[in-house]
Amino acid sequence: MSEVSGQDRGKAEGRGKLLRAMDYGAVAAQVLIYLYLYVYIGQHANPKGDGMEWVAVMPASFVLGIGIVPALLLRNTERWLPIAVLAACAGIVLNIAFFFEILREMPGGH
Repeated sequence: MSEVSGQDRGKAEGRGKLLRAMDYGAVAAQVLIYLYLYVYIGQHANPKGDGMEWVAVMPASFVLGIGIVPALLLRNTERWLPIAVLAACAGIVLNIAFFFEILREMPGGH
């Protein structure tokens, strides 16, 4: 077993704090995208329609779960923190791609 100097341990703890903060930020970004999807659907739904625009919320919830569950589970172990951050960033990409797909499908979408 090798001894780790105090300076190296401090660098590792600082790196862990930075990665955890990045993970929290990426998860928060995913939740904000998800919440904005609700707002967007509410603003662009046909008031005299059948409400089928709201069906997009279910797959959006699934995409959110795919993005945040691995990131939240893996962040507890120092060794898996970089993977947790990558999973959270991949979740952001998935959420943005899903949001743009909904944007394209909505009436009056761009």
